[in-house]
Amino acid sequence: MGRQFKAIASLTGFLCCVFSFQTARAQAAPPPDWLSTQVNERGQHCAQLAEHRQPDKLLLACGAAGVWEFSLGGASPKFVRSYAFGGDVIGFVTESDGRLWVKLQVLEARPFSAAVAPGAAVFPDVAPPAGSPVVPSAVTPTPAPDAPPPARPVGRVEHAAAGEVVISLGSSDGVERGNHVEFTPEGSNEDSEEVSLASEVIAVGVVTKVGSHSARVRLGLNESVPEGAIASLASVPTTGSLSAPPRVSGLWELELFLRPFAALQELGGGVLFSGSVGYRFSHLHLQAVVDPLAYAAVKTKGSMGAANAAVIASYDSQYIELGLGLGVQTLNASDLFIEPGSGLAAVQLVRLGTRDGFNFSARTNIALFHSQFQFGAMVAGTQIPVTRGYWLLINGGGGNVGYAYGELGLRALLSGNGLAGSKFLTVTAGGVGLFHSGSCSEDFSECTEAASYGGPMLGVGGEWRF
Repeated sequence: MGRQFKAIASLTGFLCCVFSFQTARAQAAPPPDWLSTQVNERGQHCAQLAEHRQPDKLLLACGAAGVWEFSLGGASPKFVRSYAFGGDVIGFVTESDGRLWVKLQVLEARPFSAAVAPGAAVFPDVAPPAGSPVVPSAVTPTPAPDAPPPARPVGRVEHAAAGEVVISLGSSDGVERGNHVEFTPEGSNEDSEEVSLASEVIAVGVVTKVGSHSARVRLGLNESVPEGAIASLASVPTTGSLSAPPRVSGLWELELFLRPFAALQELGGGVLFSGSVGYRFSHLHLQAVVDPLAYAAVKTKGSMGAANAAVIASYDSQYIELGLGLGVQTLNASDLFIEPGSGLAAVQLVRLGTRDGFNFSARTNIALFHSQFQFGAMVAGTQIPVTRGYWLLINGGGGNVGYAYGELGLRALLSGNGLAGSKFLTVTAGGVGLFHSGSCSEDFSECTEAASYGGPMLGVGGEWRF
């Protein structure tokens, strides 16, 4: 009687499990339009069985296709990546401390033995009584299902340098040159099958050199990964970008530029100097700018100068910078009865695009001179990324401050990765001119002659971040 009761209980439990799973599949909502057309990295579709929502992402239990992650930032969810497990994913479980688990349904194969007494009920999951003879199976066992894909090898960052890191994974772990490596913060659960299921991704780099037990991974511009961070192979794109690298903050910037020029049709020349020093906070950029500090002299007409200096405070973000400032400047272009001089200046600054990617920037001055507001100057430029660490520059400007210039140049990253300790070199070629207008007294008894000097220019400059 006891054996019959155990058998009935086992059969009842098995039927309840089957009925529960079939009910879950029957109640699963048909996939929405944005999901029905999606496929993961292995070309699989999602048979949605359950979901787990977080503030910025959605996790779907997709049966044999594993767990799918979607971001919720746009009008409709956007596929990010999928995660494979050793069974069908049918749901999620969240512990009281917030830790997330996935529920798996695993298909197993067991040997079958038909050597039993005629008419006896057989329950393979019920252990035989003690002392019963074990009869070997005469039937070939059902082949086991395909083995699940192996778990991704997980390592750590052993050494971090400018623009690259060395990880503790190598060719013995299946790492090859060109593989993508995903980095997550130290302290993530590296013993789980999927390291980054609920972890923040710091960066995704590309393997450039492989050893037996280590590999060198290149990062994108302005990216950094700390030593001890968790590294794992990934099939997602790298995070490095030429046109929109991450914004850097918490550092000082110093820029110096010198543009000497020769005066055409004259025996002489001059030089334009510009410089700035500033600090980038989280979303604030404070800087002091001198642009230009110019001087020119020729043998027959004497010398002249032009200057503009300001202090500027800007709201600084990844794709835009807007700023206002105050300064002083010369006004070399004036009315006939007003001598050139200097005045206060209100400064406006704008940058559209990323600081070290593709951008357009402009700075304008409105000067207060003889109780009137006048256009002071405007400087504008475009930066175009060419390849990693090189940018094409197109700059120009001028105004009543007393100068005008235009140039084409190349900016290069000499050392570092755009963070503190980086150095840049810029070389340009173009043309520049300095000028001041003539003026006369009201009775024309005294007049000064207008003058202008200009010609070809070569420029060289440097940037330091610390």
